[in-house]
Amino acid sequence: MSTISRSGAPIAAIAATVVGSPLFPPTAHADLHNITYRARIDGVTTGSQATFVINGGQANTAGLSPLSGNVFEADTVLADPQQAGLQIVLHWPYSAKVHCEIDADDNVFTQADQVVRPAPGNAGPTNGVLACGAPLPS
Repeated sequence: MSTISRSGAPIAAIAATVVGSPLFPPTAHADLHNITYRARIDGVTTGSQATFVINGGQANTAGLSPLSGNVFEADTVLADPQQAGLQIVLHWPYSAKVHCEIDADDNVFTQADQVVRPAPGNAGPTNGVLACGAPLPS
């Protein structure tokens, strides 16, 4: 064995001890989950919206197609699928059957199907709303 090889052996042993040492605990990486939001309105409406949770506890809003049966879809990544939430809003005078679905890692996490009938003159936050999953962030 050459002098260079022998002098490198103690350094390698020290490096292996330091790497495996409790002075440097392993870093935990949170599992991320692919979230897919789907909304469908089975009726003709205008001005309908979908609001959904995106990364960082924020929400995003998108307009929905006024034509019956078109599917809205949005994707995000969340550390906890329990934080995924979707809200679909219809406005007076339209009412329709609404489908709401949240998939986590390509599996149905939650879904709801309901006829939504907004009441005229009601400005309440739940009028004409179908919510599924977690509540939306304030």
